[in-house]
Amino acid sequence: MKDKILGEVFLVKFLVHSTSGDSFHVLSASYELSNESGVEAEGNCTITEEDESTYLSMTLEPKTHGRYKLQITFTIGEYTFKKRVEFGVRA
Repeated sequence: MKDKILGEVFLVKFLVHSTSGDSFHVLSASYELSNESGVEAEGNCTITEEDESTYLSMTLEPKTHGRYKLQITFTIGEYTFKKRVEFGVRA
């Protein structure tokens, strides 16, 4: 993910797909946005299905400059998956 400028409000949208081509359904998805001070925001992702693809999306607004970690947790069937990305916010 590209770095952001402090004050930006932006949509993050992740594509979830099967590497084997099997059909699936995301049961739940949540996110946690944190920096060196701890968790700054958390909530549920919006789950959408478009053209046989599944997307997890959330709107973020980092409050300070520095390095951030965004962790997304989602459940498919009995399995839980996690994806983490890092990005910077500059003044």
